[in-house]
Amino acid sequence: MKKLFALALSATVIACALLFSACGSLGNTTDNADGIENGHLIVYAFTADAGVADITDDSSMYDYMCALKEDGDLVFDGYSDEYGFYITSVMGITSKTVSLTENSYCGWDWMIYTTLTTYEGVIYSGDDAIEVGGLTLYSALYGASGLPCVEGQSYALVYQLNEMTW
Repeated sequence: MKKLFALALSATVIACALLFSACGSLGNTTDNADGIENGHLIVYAFTADAGVADITDDSSMYDYMCALKEDGDLVFDGYSDEYGFYITSVMGITSKTVSLTENSYCGWDWMIYTTLTTYEGVIYSGDDAIEVGGLTLYSALYGASGLPCVEGQSYALVYQLNEMTW
């Protein structure tokens, strides 16, 4: 539990330092992204540990997050749909749409980064990477309910600007 807290705290301190150097002031990040202009905010990070939560071959990151939530270590909200669990809020910071048109979207959303790149022949992360506590974590290609929770692998919940056009 102490390792988990230390990792989360160090990730938050690193993220805040990066954000302050990149864009000045964070503004109020307790309920939205107002004031964040560039970069990202690492709000919660952990390394999967069977001593913290039961990890089986079928465990997902979402399962582990639920165990952390039950212990009071993580606060998050979201909803499930046909694609899996969609995270909308972590530690009181909620997703925020900036603009939405027929063919574009811009908003602050929850992204997952992980050290899990390939597992049992499946590629689980892309090339976009961040540094957390000396570890390189890569952007997950799967959501929390589709991403395996593997003992010793690290995961981060990152609040960042997401822009898409189609």
